[in-house]
Amino acid sequence: MAAAAPAVEAQKVDSYLVLLFVMLSSATLFEGFDAAMLSFAAPDTRASLGIDRSQWGLVNGITRMGVMASFLFLFFADRLGRRAVMLVTVLGFTIFNGLTAFVTDKVQFTACQTLARLFLTAEISLAVIIASEEFPARLRARTVAILISLATVGVMAMAKLQPYVLLPEGAEPNWIHSLGAWLVARGQALLGQEPHAASWRGLYVLSLVPLVLILVLRLAMRETRRFEAVRSASPAAPRSLRQALSDAVTPWRAEYRARTAMVALLWNCVFLVTAPSVVYWVIFAREDLGLTAQQVGDIVFWGYGGGVAGHFTAGWLIDRLGRKWTCAGFYVIAAISIAMLYQIHSLAGQYFWMIATVFSFAAANTATHVYASELFPTEIRATGYGWTTNFAGRVTEVATPIAIGALSLSLGIPTSIAVVAIGPVIGAILVLRYAPETRGLTLEQIADTLAAGRTRA
Repeated sequence: MAAAAPAVEAQKVDSYLVLLFVMLSSATLFEGFDAAMLSFAAPDTRASLGIDRSQWGLVNGITRMGVMASFLFLFFADRLGRRAVMLVTVLGFTIFNGLTAFVTDKVQFTACQTLARLFLTAEISLAVIIASEEFPARLRARTVAILISLATVGVMAMAKLQPYVLLPEGAEPNWIHSLGAWLVARGQALLGQEPHAASWRGLYVLSLVPLVLILVLRLAMRETRRFEAVRSASPAAPRSLRQALSDAVTPWRAEYRARTAMVALLWNCVFLVTAPSVVYWVIFAREDLGLTAQQVGDIVFWGYGGGVAGHFTAGWLIDRLGRKWTCAGFYVIAAISIAMLYQIHSLAGQYFWMIATVFSFAAANTATHVYASELFPTEIRATGYGWTTNFAGRVTEVATPIAIGALSLSLGIPTSIAVVAIGPVIGAILVLRYAPETRGLTLEQIADTLAAGRTRA
């Protein structure tokens, strides 16, 4: 494996890598855009589709099952190639996110968003894997950090867009709202539906325009050099169903089991907090604190501006201080910040703690993404990433919003969030105790080091 490194390791960032980064960045940009769209539209969506608070937690838990099912796409990415599967995921997300604008009940809404998250999560995961395989080792962490940071930019963009679309009753319309309403009306007419004029539908239909452009842009993408090298060295032979199932569990075999379990546990510690906070903060801010859509949008915009800084800070520290201390330190800061966000009710406090929360979680998540994308050899990298980041690592993302929805009825949202804030602290302990230090190593060197049982403290 190490002998092949010079042929697949990029020595500089050429024009194709610049273009590749632009193509990949749209995946993470829309991850933030879509997640924010679901949260910002929550009060209006719930009102028009008849979904109460506890049911909203259930809806979000079910949609996150689509995130877990995205593991299947990554399994096939290790067999069919990164590019082919990436194109399928873009098409699937475009279709089902657009169809969300035309649902008529909560069952249809849940189904469309579950399938949209299925395709989008696979797309994001492939973007991180492709970036890790194609960019030079010295820039790998920073490339992933910048790539992931664009999800934060997507949230900021939605924070500024949503007040123009989610207008209160009787408000003066603007051209963005009118365009969204017109597109929804045309789509409903084509589908033979009765008009459903709820403004949240405009957010979903407006997202179709850039998604179509992204799909066309992705056609210029090439297969990664590392995947091509592995495929050339051992051309795929026809596989039986039993052999395919055996391949799917390779990351859980003895030689990979420890790293698979570690990264999966890290993600569960993170999602124990981030999943319910994303689902319930807008509801908490608008319904409990009485903030307007404009105020909520401004808080999220500045908070996620801090998130962009968090990603860049993590990328810099990861390459200098190392993975272990960067990841563990920001996990602890994130736990404190998220608890305070739901305890301090002043407007100034919401600004401050939102910025602190998103900054620290952005940094922690960047370090975790780097671990997930570099601890497996190329032939099982997508499958390993899928198991740790999209399937086994998402158990708390599915379960916790449902649990918080039930707990909030008796404890309230702030106390319920405080209970789960212990998650990242546990994650920090796991990082310091079990995570390897991979700073400065090529992917081939990491694979050889871990195979030999050697890690750097």
